[in-house]
Amino acid sequence: MRTTLFVLLLPSMTLAAEPNVWVKHTAAQIEGRRWDVPVGFSPELKRFMVLGGRTSWAEAKKPRSYDVLSLDTRAGKWRNELPPEGKDWGAEFGSVTAPAWKSESWGFKDASGNTRPNWSIYGTFSLGGLYALNTDDGSFYFHAGNSTFRYQPKERAWTELQQKTGPAAQHGGVLLWSSMCYDQGAKRFILFGGGNIQTERGDPGTWTFDPETKRWEQLELAKQPPARANSRLVYDPVNKLTVLFGGDQLDQLVADTWVFDSAKKTWTERKPEVSPSPRGGHALLWLPKSKKVLLLGGFTYTSTTGYVASLYQPLPFEAWTYDVETNRWAIVANWGKDAPVGSANGLLGAAVDADDNVMVLDSQNRAWTCQIDVSKPDSAATSKLGAAPGSVVRRKDSHDPKWYSEGRPAPDAAAVAERLKKLPVNEWVPIPTDNAPKMNMDWGSAVFDTANDKIVRFSGGHSAYSGTAPFVYDVKTDRYSLPFAPEYPLEYVYSNDQVDGEWSFQGRPWMTGHTYKSTGYDPNLKAMIFAAHGYTYSFDSSAGKWSRFTEKNPFRADFYNSTVCTTPEGAVTWARQAGGGPGIWRLHAETKIWKPLPLPKDARLPEMNADHHGLAFDSKRNRLLFFSDIGTKKGNVATYDIAGSTLKWLDPAGAEQALGHCRETIYLPELDMVLIGARTKDSAGNWRWVGFDCATDGWVTITIPGDDPIGKRPIPFNNSMGLMYDPARKLVWAVGQHSQVYVLNLDRAKADIKPVK
Repeated sequence: MRTTLFVLLLPSMTLAAEPNVWVKHTAAQIEGRRWDVPVGFSPELKRFMVLGGRTSWAEAKKPRSYDVLSLDTRAGKWRNELPPEGKDWGAEFGSVTAPAWKSESWGFKDASGNTRPNWSIYGTFSLGGLYALNTDDGSFYFHAGNSTFRYQPKERAWTELQQKTGPAAQHGGVLLWSSMCYDQGAKRFILFGGGNIQTERGDPGTWTFDPETKRWEQLELAKQPPARANSRLVYDPVNKLTVLFGGDQLDQLVADTWVFDSAKKTWTERKPEVSPSPRGGHALLWLPKSKKVLLLGGFTYTSTTGYVASLYQPLPFEAWTYDVETNRWAIVANWGKDAPVGSANGLLGAAVDADDNVMVLDSQNRAWTCQIDVSKPDSAATSKLGAAPGSVVRRKDSHDPKWYSEGRPAPDAAAVAERLKKLPVNEWVPIPTDNAPKMNMDWGSAVFDTANDKIVRFSGGHSAYSGTAPFVYDVKTDRYSLPFAPEYPLEYVYSNDQVDGEWSFQGRPWMTGHTYKSTGYDPNLKAMIFAAHGYTYSFDSSAGKWSRFTEKNPFRADFYNSTVCTTPEGAVTWARQAGGGPGIWRLHAETKIWKPLPLPKDARLPEMNADHHGLAFDSKRNRLLFFSDIGTKKGNVATYDIAGSTLKWLDPAGAEQALGHCRETIYLPELDMVLIGARTKDSAGNWRWVGFDCATDGWVTITIPGDDPIGKRPIPFNNSMGLMYDPARKLVWAVGQHSQVYVLNLDRAKADIKPVK
């Protein structure tokens, strides 16, 4: 059965024209931008409700709909549920001028001292499905921002019940993408799912909250469903079981069905004959009249590699019911791809009343209602659109490890070696790699893995590639590979932000806002080091695996400034101390602990800023060289003698002429020179690369023709270029924004090198 979607525009609100037909309520639209919007139905008020929702700092200062709204069926509009104290903030309907909040930080007081949760949070915050109606007292309970709080519809009052309790408080992290429901039999809320928690699984596991004692408790269970994000929970009061379906494991969508028995404290996986297709972000509701679980909507993946493109898209809109007793899923309505019912951020907000009338918000935050009739399941559609239990959906093409080898000719290592032998001298040469990943990987560097003869790149973040998988280029075969399917952190992918947290469900580090120079190589671990988080991670390109250090870093988690450099005795990091000042640490491979390199008292290092400072190791003199093109000593160079633990400034001539972004700095032993990944113009207006001559401790410039990896545009620096030295072949390698590969055979005797005076 395919039910046609009708749009009815009526002067007065009709919740349902006929069963399984959606009614769009044009006038019932939230005023002002809002997302991650919690919705519910209040039995006391007998109204559908909007219970807050994220907004921006700027939007919170504008006239807008109030935080809490109820759907007035007579007026056909959202009614502002203003506090009962007679606040003069605006009318019953339309925009109001409620006070904004004091800051973009989580809290429960607005700028005028009223008790209201701050929805204008900046940074990592998620409500998701972490709210539910307490069917015993008629209040809605929430857990977000490491707080547990309640809204009482009749009193129109918010109350903060607990601070700094629950999964994130116990384990660390910021809980994202989780869900909870109220178990009426146990008189407890059940919480499961979500991620970004510092447990081995990266998720919180199963928790309960007692509204009487206001206590959270983690359940120690022998068996739990696999970790997942954005899979809603719903309680079946007839069978006294909590139902979980599907969700996003961040590298695949799943289609499994689980039930939780709170009396026995057991999770059981069900194996129905057919189930809804894999998905996340769907709504799960209990239909009081029909006595069945209802599933609506959900998202699936895309495999795009476009810039700031969505990796998620809504599924064709379907209504499935689940009979817990008979273990059967069935489609009761299928509205197809053209149904204008979606959501602003991929998570469908939905609620149901006592008569099985369902209300959802679309992507424009307009209300739609439909009376769900489950009496005529569509067996043909169920078979056609359903999936086998345990089915998964994964991304394809550049997101799929198989894409890099399937259908391609076998690599020819001999031909690659011959081509590298015939490289011209002092000229950039592009390598015709035929399987480069298509993602944008800007604002980051790359690492040359000398033990495995590979280039490893973990770069992107912000509005670029945000997966957990590094990309690996095999120098011997001229082929890229992907060690595993990347996990993508949902709304923090191609966003203007990053996940404030550590690791994924698989224990892999999140991509930071960008990576800049926070990746480096440790020759003792034979691995890439990533030191931008609270913990350090190493990536073994031969095994294709991340490992996490057990001790927290002694320096500040700062992806903008933490800079990693290779030395024979271990990687060195130039970073900011917890107290604020800069310091240097060396990694001890045996213990995987960073130990400080002693600095003289009152020692001053160059100023640090993203892309503007760099660190190189001069192996001939066993010293570190610090570069920076900002601050009062910009263009000067500081040197640290490792054996003597002494620091001095070299005061090279020509600093003003040689200034350039110093993030990419590699020491070339054969040239006894540090090559800087930046260009400057000579007096004739020609571009020349910048170098630092270690024999004279002076700045130099170099003419390097060819296909320059910095680019053809008139820019001195490319924030998406990684520069590396290959000691076995004595070559310089570079990778570009879209994984282009370049190589340079630099010969000092034949190069056009000029000192800067």
